[in-house]
Amino acid sequence: MEKSDWELIGSYLGGSDAAFERLYDRYRQPLYGYLRSMLSAADADDVFQQTWIRACAALPGYRCRGKFQAWLFRIARNLAVDAIRRRNRRREVGPDESVAELPGDREPWRAMADDEFRLLLEEALRELPPEQRAVFVLRQEEVSFKLIAARQECPVNTAVVRMRYACGRIREFLEKRMGGKP
Repeated sequence: MEKSDWELIGSYLGGSDAAFERLYDRYRQPLYGYLRSMLSAADADDVFQQTWIRACAALPGYRCRGKFQAWLFRIARNLAVDAIRRRNRRREVGPDESVAELPGDREPWRAMADDEFRLLLEEALRELPPEQRAVFVLRQEEVSFKLIAARQECPVNTAVVRMRYACGRIREFLEKRMGGKP
């Protein structure tokens, strides 16, 4: 007999990666299809991964008031709307304006600030556990979580959670070093 979503969530929160894999497999195709109906393939891939990261982070507080699928799709919808808004804001730059001609690139202090930030980020990365560092670096190179999981010989959800922890640790490091929010 197939376990319910609630049982799988409980097992996952109890430490069972296999339970999350079953939950992920159950909703992978319908969720991705839903996102593809609204977004380009590249945007759908990003939002799909962000949805699972957000869901993993929120599962400890999830209460079975409704269907898990509806909750998961609501997260995906909100992230998709955000992606569409970001894309539309980028389009507001006129077609004859190139990114290199935007005001920020004519301000030499921006390059200095970017270099300082890059050094801080490299320092933060050195403090991460190797698995989290590898996931973070590979995601910056746009490697999918599926490939990362294969390389690290772990379940996909483990790679997603490693990315979530890496981002949290980097954020904390940068907040401490920069005296506030990065």
